[in-house]
Amino acid sequence: MIFGLDFSGFRPLREALEMSQAKLADLAGISQGKISVIEAGRANPETATLNAICAALDAELILVPRRISGDVRAMVDRHLDRPASAGGRVMSVRDEVFIPDGDD
Repeated sequence: MIFGLDFSGFRPLREALEMSQAKLADLAGISQGKISVIEAGRANPETATLNAICAALDAELILVPRRISGDVRAMVDRHLDRPASAGGRVMSVRDEVFIPDGDD
């Protein structure tokens, strides 16, 4: 199980592909109800389930460092032709307190 992650990003990708939850479920080999609770953020899916969903969406499941996640999200939004996500770039605590000394 993967804790603390937001899987609501599957829905915009599925919708960009003009795919219903039922079609995604069929391609991934899981129930439509499971797709629904995962998209709603009310599930903690196994890695195998996430891989099956990604395969059905022709997508990759990747980990992105928090400090660049806002930039990556904006790039995906542009690719899917949708408005950029609110919130902008996510900064780490280190980025917020780091003061370059000229050598950095």
